[in-house]
Amino acid sequence: MSEFQIKKKIQEYEEEYVEDLKRLVRIRSVRDSAAVCPGTPFGKGIREAFDCFLEIGERFGFPAADFDGYACHLLYGEQEEYVGVLGHLDVVDIRYPGQWKTPPFELHRTREGMLYGRGVSDDKGPLLAALYALRILKDLRIPLKRSIRVIAGGAEETTWECMEHYFSRNPQPVMGFSPDGNFPVVNAEKGILKFDLYFPKGPKDGSGTCRLTELRCRTLRNYVCACLEAEYEVHGAHRTMTFTGREALSRNPQKGENALWKFAAYFSEYSMIRPETDRLIRFLKDCLTDDFWGRKSGLYAWDEQMGCTSVCPTGVCMTSDGIHLYVDIRYPRSTDSEHIRKWARKWSEIYGFTWQVEEEKRLLYVPEGSELVTGLKDAFEKVTKEKASVLTKGGASYARVLHQGVAFGAAFEHEVTNPHMPNECMSLGSLCRAMEIYCRALWNLTVEK
Repeated sequence: MSEFQIKKKIQEYEEEYVEDLKRLVRIRSVRDSAAVCPGTPFGKGIREAFDCFLEIGERFGFPAADFDGYACHLLYGEQEEYVGVLGHLDVVDIRYPGQWKTPPFELHRTREGMLYGRGVSDDKGPLLAALYALRILKDLRIPLKRSIRVIAGGAEETTWECMEHYFSRNPQPVMGFSPDGNFPVVNAEKGILKFDLYFPKGPKDGSGTCRLTELRCRTLRNYVCACLEAEYEVHGAHRTMTFTGREALSRNPQKGENALWKFAAYFSEYSMIRPETDRLIRFLKDCLTDDFWGRKSGLYAWDEQMGCTSVCPTGVCMTSDGIHLYVDIRYPRSTDSEHIRKWARKWSEIYGFTWQVEEEKRLLYVPEGSELVTGLKDAFEKVTKEKASVLTKGGASYARVLHQGVAFGAAFEHEVTNPHMPNECMSLGSLCRAMEIYCRALWNLTVEK
């Protein structure tokens, strides 16, 4: 399989790819629990995206299978042993439509070849590029020692039961990758624990001077808290205070500015009437403020390959019974989930909160010398003529559900693609380059040498 053959095919299919991506982006495939029915567990939009994706693959001549609307796949080859490519067709919703320069569910292409639209980079564009790479292998009649499945899930942005459903009905691949990360190769993804820390309402008022009456967060989970409005009373006078920061994904808290830190610093100057608000503020101030990495509270852990722990308070919610504080923790191999649970138990006794884990994902690590990683690195190097390194990310890709899986593209180093944010984008040149890398990668992993 020559470089010329691949590039010629990509050039031949480029405009068709854009038209197919336009169809996928147009579908508002956001989970809708109000529209659940048999075969449609995640709502109408995700069902439409599955149907569109399968129709594209069947047009290419691939056998298709749907698994009760949870996941679907397109298949090439008849070998029992297979390599999997796992991506997702669901997207996050539009939280700030006014910040978009173009309609989010319409593919916009600039003169410079930049593509804008929800799902362009996460993950419709890269998943479609992988499917086109498979089409090119089929066109070139490459003999396989392993078959290939391009697998699409419908709940990656929410609860992931799509993959549990799929692999309850299908064997694991011998190895695989998810085009839902970065190049060169993401062979390590930190473990994830997301906590709901609950400060229950105390039995009586204290002797303080300040009473919090309402808290309103713009976001509660998954983002650095960037806006928090507090209503409170001091000596009977009603006041309102807004604390602002800079939003970032909670997996990268150092890229944001946390409004909860400012909230804790401001109210730590007051004596609080309610005991639960006093405990909340002291915990935030003593254990979380001005600390991305968990040093103050004893969570810090570092690993040569995976880096260090990150800790991000993401939001607060006041109810009639108490206050919820949401905290997102990502951790490397040098610690584990039980140590983090012990951390929660320790501080819950000191600051008087209860806790529960809202979400947990095991960490991912595949050795750099494995057949999978060496095959992907070789593909990247052959196409880009650059040295391939391995990366650790705090984010979560479907690679975590595989016994042997990594995230592999489609974003290149220094590209800003704005996943989950306004003006999500990716250049057509990068997607075509990723398509070429995926051709090489699938060849390395499945072709009899």
